[in-house]
Amino acid sequence: MATNIKVSGFSSGSLAYKIVYYNNDTPVATIQENVTGSSGRIYSIHVDNVAGSPVYLKMYDGSAPVLGTTSPMYNFKVGAQATELFEIPGGAPFSTFLNIWTTRNATSLDATVPAGTVNVTLVCS
Repeated sequence: MATNIKVSGFSSGSLAYKIVYYNNDTPVATIQENVTGSSGRIYSIHVDNVAGSPVYLKMYDGSAPVLGTTSPMYNFKVGAQATELFEIPGGAPFSTFLNIWTTRNATSLDATVPAGTVNVTLVCS
């Protein structure tokens, strides 16, 4: 797990959640692998794009993804200098490893570095 990933756990009754915070303030084209440390569900995705151009948050459920080769399972667009909140009622399951990365273009195999800072916060179980 990269140093720009922070994970905090909390519990509400019988449900345990993790908050994953990814700060890409020095944009690089790197996949952040296994950000939750286990399988689970994604309930909420918050993306703050400070960059002057759109960015795409890409997610992949599986091991050993390769940037520019592995197609993401999810691809979320966030406009230039915009903040987006994606809510997933009931959660989207991931069964192996949750991997995330950001790129400048929508195409699945794009590996172009975002133009500026992108902050991602996930709420997962």
